[in-house]
Amino acid sequence: MESNQRNSQHKSVRNVLWGVLIANLVITIVKIALGTVTGALAVVADGFHSLVDSSSNLVGLAAIRLAARPADDRYPYGYQKYETLGALGIGGLLLVAAWEIVKTVIDRVLNGSQPEITWVTLALVILTFPVNLGIVIFETRAGRRLNSEILLADATHTRTDLYVTASVIASLIGVWLGLAWLDLIVALGVVALIVRAAFGILRGAAGPLADVVGLDPQKVEDTALKVPGVRAVHNTRSRGTSDAIFVDLHVKVDPVMNTSQAHAVASEVERRIRLEFPKVVDAVVHIEPARFESSSDWEQISYGLRQIADGMGLGFHDLHVHVGLEGNYTIEVDLEIGGEVTLGEAHHLADEFESRALNFWPRATQIHTHLEPLLENLIYSTSLQDSELINKIRLLLSMQTGVDDVLDVQATASENHKRLAVQLTMAPSVTLAEAHTKVEQIKRTLYVQFPEIERVAVHVEPSKTSSK
Repeated sequence: MESNQRNSQHKSVRNVLWGVLIANLVITIVKIALGTVTGALAVVADGFHSLVDSSSNLVGLAAIRLAARPADDRYPYGYQKYETLGALGIGGLLLVAAWEIVKTVIDRVLNGSQPEITWVTLALVILTFPVNLGIVIFETRAGRRLNSEILLADATHTRTDLYVTASVIASLIGVWLGLAWLDLIVALGVVALIVRAAFGILRGAAGPLADVVGLDPQKVEDTALKVPGVRAVHNTRSRGTSDAIFVDLHVKVDPVMNTSQAHAVASEVERRIRLEFPKVVDAVVHIEPARFESSSDWEQISYGLRQIADGMGLGFHDLHVHVGLEGNYTIEVDLEIGGEVTLGEAHHLADEFESRALNFWPRATQIHTHLEPLLENLIYSTSLQDSELINKIRLLLSMQTGVDDVLDVQATASENHKRLAVQLTMAPSVTLAEAHTKVEQIKRTLYVQFPEIERVAVHVEPSKTSSK
């Protein structure tokens, strides 16, 4: 998706450059021809400026063609900087043009020749002004819309054409009135404008080539800190071009996290950065352990038990931690063990888990584990078309206190067992703990009223308007 979008952008930039190139070539031929025939240095200078415009368009086309290539083994970060190099080349061409004009001014001063100006010359130069104006507006808007370095660089010195052409017109009028020295002064003024535009382009292109900061580090860190599990962020760096930015940062997480948990946090940080900053093409997150003091007891116990369970190839859920009067902890947890494991083997695994957990958290005096088979295969089930059963369940659910609406009830059967999936709504002001307690009550009621149902899954959503 991103590759197709970037290719489309490069195609649009090429189309703009081709259009501007044709217009600049026409203006260049007119100005240089007039300046050569009449001997007006200001017109020649303006013609060279337009010639640089045409040359820069060709440089831009070549740079865009290279920048459009996808990343490969030789250029793993992509070819985007070729567009920046193209902008750098445009700045260099401007300096060359400025030097050529300066040499012509020196020759004029030494030889003392005078230009010949007619009303036809003046009229033709004036006619090029609206063409220059159209090019400036078109290219500037396209550069901003496409966020293209090459177009913005080209538009920067194309914008000086307006001032240059206006100065040349004033020069021609001065020469026509007998003020020949005004031609030299205007030519040097044109040189100053060209040099200024050149250094502006060179300065802008040097940034990405020297890995200038691509994004505000604070904004990147604020985005990363919103990810659950991230304790701190530092060493945030970014570089790249205007449309292809690379970011790397260091993220601190709880030291009890295992590799898979830390990797999940890093992946979420990367996803949110790319979502928040669309120009980011790659984000690298380096995970570091944070100090234990930054975590609560619950977090340390939860992450610690998860680490132990993962290391033993076990799963767990429904963790409860109780604090006694003397400050001691009692832990209750459901352990998930492969269903093919024998009861004796499962009991041995549970004992080892409990022993490791007690060593990890000395303040825990008791650990109660409930063993559950960990399903490792897909469950194939069929929809149960029992309208009478579903209607009874709907009626029972609608009578429960705290339930606003019953959205859906689905029953399925697999291996002679019935399962129920319920979707209902409660008031949005209800706390999650209250909703969970109510769901457990509903499940117990359903198990009692419908003994043939083996498993009940209840999904709760906030109601838009409370009906009770």
